[in-house]
Amino acid sequence: MLEDKHRELTMQVIEDKIKTFTRVEKAFYGSIVLSGLILAIGIVFLQTKLLQVQSEMASVNQEISVKLLEIEDAKQAVNDLVRNARLLEIAKKEGLTLNNDNIGVAE
Repeated sequence: MLEDKHRELTMQVIEDKIKTFTRVEKAFYGSIVLSGLILAIGIVFLQTKLLQVQSEMASVNQEISVKLLEIEDAKQAVNDLVRNARLLEIAKKEGLTLNNDNIGVAE
């Protein structure tokens, strides 16, 4: 009961104080509240954009990793194709000799 009375008295004091505010004070406090709301909305918007960019960045990094693996596989395939034993085997099948000076590697 005492708590309810205290609450009513507090509300009454706040209402009386609000009624005595001048137009300039009301505009000032209103602008502060409006600025706070705008800042809160802006922060939420920026955090959302940040999460979106981070997600896109993770996707791009994953694609880069896949492409790097493909490049490594291709390099390994090239190394397998130009190894000396294989070239010597092909040359012998065709009745040729292997001349290493005639072999070039494209980079």
